[in-house]
Amino acid sequence: MSITGLIAEFLAMDEAEILTDRPIGELGIDSLTAAEMSVAVEERFGVVIPLERFLGSETLEELDRGLHERATP
Repeated sequence: MSITGLIAEFLAMDEAEILTDRPIGELGIDSLTAAEMSVAVEERFGVVIPLERFLGSETLEELDRGLHERATP
């Protein structure tokens, strides 16, 4: 599963509906959901992503690229 798929799961959206080149903060994620996603990413991918990153201007493409870079040995 990708980070986009995880976010789609949390927001009850179809993954195809999520524009990966738009800031994550535009998806309407609140701080509670961001905290839950941060924990889920750590559990599923073994990478810590601070919840603030789900609320800011970073795009999903940037977040996903960083996730794979940090998870790759």
